[in-house]
Amino acid sequence: MPVEHAADPAHMYLTAFGYMIPWHNAALLLMAAFVVVSQLKINVMNAYAGSLAWSNFFSRLTHSHPGRVVWLMFNVAIALLLMELGIYKLLEETLGIFSIIAMSWLCTISADLFINKPLGLAPPNIEFKRAHLYDINPVGVGAMTASALVALTAHFGLFGAMAASLAPYIALITAFVVSPAIAWATKGKYYLARKPRQSWKKLSTITCSICEHPFEPEDMAWCPAYSAPICSLCCSLDSRCHDMCKPHASFNYQTAVVAKTLLPQKVTQTLSTRLGRYSIAVVLSVAGIGIILAMIAHQTGTASPETASVINRTVGVVFSSLPW
Repeated sequence: MPVEHAADPAHMYLTAFGYMIPWHNAALLLMAAFVVVSQLKINVMNAYAGSLAWSNFFSRLTHSHPGRVVWLMFNVAIALLLMELGIYKLLEETLGIFSIIAMSWLCTISADLFINKPLGLAPPNIEFKRAHLYDINPVGVGAMTASALVALTAHFGLFGAMAASLAPYIALITAFVVSPAIAWATKGKYYLARKPRQSWKKLSTITCSICEHPFEPEDMAWCPAYSAPICSLCCSLDSRCHDMCKPHASFNYQTAVVAKTLLPQKVTQTLSTRLGRYSIAVVLSVAGIGIILAMIAHQTGTASPETASVINRTVGVVFSSLPW
């Protein structure tokens, strides 16, 4: 098989079935059926899993749930857009970056389960309800961010060729070092915003006061806004309570505490105004766009060195025109 076709699944299966079946046409038909069924299964599974992930993400972020069909179409549209933009041409570099981020995420979770919890640096049980959690836990967010940044820096060659080839392992080691270090420094106080009601453990099911469906006690929380039990989904979708159940654990409160600790009082007062909050949102958005443009420029320049100078000049012009 020619080298350019060696990684093509169709040629792989045709060659394999050719050893099993003496008739070329039969092997060809079997290969086509196998590829079609496999691709259908893979894409349906990815569309389903992606819609579930988008639904969970935006339910927490926007407190709304338009339906899984909306996120299914959204996920498929993104997949088609990436295909039309030629993501396959940059697949190796894209998967390299994705693997580092995924490794940082998985190793942060693993470090919490295998190190922090056995050492008593984290609560022994796993809590998932928004009503019982801090919006930001520095153990998870900090460890994953540090792991991803260090590994991506190594991946882009700032630490040498050897470190670039070992970037996923650098992410692993960093996560396993930083996660227990942050948990020890914070004494694990940012895991749980409040504890569940002990009397609920004896009950088999509890009826949600909003959707009126019965759930197990692990899926329920007491809501002070309604003065009644609420399920985890209804709690995630509710945007009227403004986290009355955990006023000290909201994102705004945690951000204000950090700002007051690190910044002068005049600066924090300025940032707390409407104009200040708008400026923070603009800076974060522009920074995110800039990082995406820089990654696209790096990938495109690596894939096509002859156009790297033009791309870098274009990105420089875009950066200079942004309202920094």
